Amino acid sequence: MGENSKWVLEGTNDDRQDFKVVGTWNHPGRQSWDMVSGAAKYPTDLYKEGTLTAMALRCPYGHAKIKSLDITEAEKLPGVKLLLTYEDEELASMPVNVPSYYELGRSPLLGDEAEFEGDECGAVVVAESEEICRQALDLIKVTWEVLPFVLDCREAGKPGAPILRPEMNPDSNMTGNTFGAPIKWEIGNVEKGFKQADHIEIIEYGRPMWNQFRPMPPAYFSYWDNDPWGNPDGEKMCYVTNHAHFPANGPIISASMGMGVHEDKVRALTPYMAARYCDFVEKRGAQLAPVLSRRLGGVPVRCVSTRRQSFDANVPQSFFTVRIGFKNDGTLVAVQCKNVHQTGARGGYGDKTHGHLVLPANAQGFKSTSCPNIYSEMEYYVTNGACTTADPGKDAWEPVNLAFAKIADTLNMDISEVIMKNVKVTKPSLETCMETGKKAFQWDEKWHLPGEKTMEDGRLHGIACRSGWSMTWGMISYNINLRMNTDGKIYMPYSEALIGTYWPDAVQLVIAEEMGMKPEDVIVYYAANYPNWQKGDAADRGSTCTWAAKEAAVQLKKQILETGASLFGVTPEEVDLVDSMITLKADPTKQLSLVGIGQLAVGYCGKPKVPFQNDVIRTMNVDFCEVAVDQETGLVEILDYCTAHDFGKLIRPSSGLGQLEMALTMASGRALREEIIWDTNTGVLLNGNMYDYKVPTSLDQPAIDTVPVETRCGGGAYGATGVAHAHCDAGLVGLAIQNAIGKFIPMAPYTPDKILAALGKIS
Repeated sequence: MGENSKWVLEGTNDDRQDFKVVGTWNHPGRQSWDMVSGAAKYPTDLYKEGTLTAMALRCPYGHAKIKSLDITEAEKLPGVKLLLTYEDEELASMPVNVPSYYELGRSPLLGDEAEFEGDECGAVVVAESEEICRQALDLIKVTWEVLPFVLDCREAGKPGAPILRPEMNPDSNMTGNTFGAPIKWEIGNVEKGFKQADHIEIIEYGRPMWNQFRPMPPAYFSYWDNDPWGNPDGEKMCYVTNHAHFPANGPIISASMGMGVHEDKVRALTPYMAARYCDFVEKRGAQLAPVLSRRLGGVPVRCVSTRRQSFDANVPQSFFTVRIGFKNDGTLVAVQCKNVHQTGARGGYGDKTHGHLVLPANAQGFKSTSCPNIYSEMEYYVTNGACTTADPGKDAWEPVNLAFAKIADTLNMDISEVIMKNVKVTKPSLETCMETGKKAFQWDEKWHLPGEKTMEDGRLHGIACRSGWSMTWGMISYNINLRMNTDGKIYMPYSEALIGTYWPDAVQLVIAEEMGMKPEDVIVYYAANYPNWQKGDAADRGSTCTWAAKEAAVQLKKQILETGASLFGVTPEEVDLVDSMITLKADPTKQLSLVGIGQLAVGYCGKPKVPFQNDVIRTMNVDFCEVAVDQETGLVEILDYCTAHDFGKLIRPSSGLGQLEMALTMASGRALREEIIWDTNTGVLLNGNMYDYKVPTSLDQPAIDTVPVETRCGGGAYGATGVAHAHCDAGLVGLAIQNAIGKFIPMAPYTPDKILAALGKIS
């Protein structure tokens, strides 16, 4: 509606206009060579002489409890070194500590009740090989009590549904949300708003459970050994793999909290974890491996899972009904939204009562529109549909863009015009993204009304666009420590595992920019167990880590200039750092090397005052999609993807634009092929393999045109923000298909059978 976003660039030099390093290319990442050369050691690569393998018993039913367990024959199997059951005192007491957000209690690390098919339950075996582990598990005699299960969150809310968490809610399967999102809220008066509407429409939409998808099956490696630096109490040190991603998650935290030992007793072995999508789930193996190793005197233990067993962490299913009222000019006047959302079986640490960390697809996105009357009702239900992990933020925009499409189709309007009419804050971010994106995509030349364009080869042509906010999470303060060594280089340690966000490389460029250093003289290095940003910050490192690094760099530069000025015999105001040299401003030919002038260091922990983007929009993005739909087969080809994304300030283009390509490729998979499918009679997962669960490969990746926008509206350094989940949205492709066939398909993914049914070709 033409309103401006309101923001204030905070901290030192946030309004900087002259950039020498930030925003430039050709800066290889610190880990790039390791990854492309194969030198990087991932958890599945870790091995020491004498390493043993551990595997857990898995439940074959959708929901079951162990009535009896006989491990006698399994213990006798040659090669079995240790077999523990849920009755083991140490396992039964774990985790010793849990994060504060586990408000509703905990379940043991390895209990006697399985929450879903494939859930770890009852026993864990350590043996000389994976094959012996399998044989031993097959020899365990288990009597299961098969319990009622619920796979669909809509079924979980029906009267008479089995109560899955009576200890949490004895009357219903309804639970809460970790972030405390309200169940019901209203802005204005919805009923009055509908009376003012010229048109009232209802939208039904659902998304299935998607697999969290780990490219390699998870493995946890752990051993206990003497600390090379020595421990006063003589206790051995626990060494573990490092998958850290979020506060109170990851093997270091899992091991320390699970066993009740402080973090100084735990060391991470590698910064590499392979790609993950917001993984908050698999922590049992992280806790089991150190315990099993310690019980065997410190011998190395690898706690492994098969590919089939790695389908235990999924993005939750969600369904919503949206009633919208709008005027003849295309403006929303009333929205009534009901969202039924799944909270799965459990979250990390094996806790049964913990909802997943997520901002569900409710009506939050409508708060960013000009609609004066909004009513939202949420229902969160636990199910036996595996563990659920986060998929935050952008899902709030799914119902918003569906509403925009419904308005456009009803009134024969261009959806891009409907977006600009209804989003409350358009200047400068949304307006710039829309203008640049439409031009790059050639929107005006391609746009047409639904079902009105057939291509020369007979396929139906469709296009769509969607808007959304860019991710600006930044909820946690960052602890940045910088030091200058006698070699004249700047060092910054970090401990979080590399998961594809490449934030250490962005921080390196910010430090170099602020200090006047050459990028190669800023060494951002992995330091196991270094407690910098509380083991990670939600989705977007661009929001706060770069800002904190900027502030720390300013402080260290001040110290260096004071030292250099004393050597020149001038005031600090008379010198500067230029290309890693202390330079006299009055005569730039006079320079001093930083080598040998001493060691200097600073520590800074903080974040911007308003880093979190919630109801106030600052940075936006607009995605465009073009598809061709085969009327005979129902097959969809994505012809073109284009995204105009407001980075605020693009700090490292190679990783920033790569994030866009990754997210849109993920979106294409979700839109056209990905979904988790269970046997509704047994609760057994049917497609837990790479043949039946169809993720997109490099051959499936559509053409993607990335258009960076910089408005300086973000919360990070120089107004930067990030990408994160902002574009992992199946709905855009669905809207393009709708434009092609003139029919709306209410459930993703948009598979050929659904398209043919919508076209009336099959029933």
